Amino acid sequence: MTGEELAEIRLAAGLTQANLAQRAGIGRHAVSDWENKPRVDRYSWAVQRMGKVLTLPEPERSPRPSWQEQADAQAEAAFIAQVARIKARAEAIAAKRRVPCGAKTRKGTPCRCKSEPGKRRCKFHGGMSTGARTPEGIERIREAQRKRWARWRTEKNRTQPPTTPCI
Repeated sequence: MTGEELAEIRLAAGLTQANLAQRAGIGRHAVSDWENKPRVDRYSWAVQRMGKVLTLPEPERSPRPSWQEQADAQAEAAFIAQVARIKARAEAIAAKRRVPCGAKTRKGTPCRCKSEPGKRRCKFHGGMSTGARTPEGIERIREAQRKRWARWRTEKNRTQPPTTPCI
């Protein structure tokens, strides 16, 4: 629709620019401005208000050109690719994230070392270890622990002087 057609519709309704502006709740200069335009935007707030007072014809719907559909499809594909890149980058950052370990130390305070990348514990508190998986591996670790503690007890007993009972 053109501005001239809008003016003809207003005149056919028997309204002046000032009357139409007052009934639509817009300024007279807005009516004049739209009537002087070569193309009227039906979705403009001023034209929509004039449409409530006047009976405006339905807009013609033209099919979208194929080049525009292709451009929309390319834009959507580019957007999806960008979202995938952002997700991949966020996952890579999360995999390398190093947080404070927080395990309880011998003093009873939380460990302040940084965790291994992608883990929650530092190398001293199990961040490097995956642990035994099979029953044989678990038993092998238990046996190694028994031997280690037995060796520690014998060395401790050798270094301590014998105790004599007090009389």
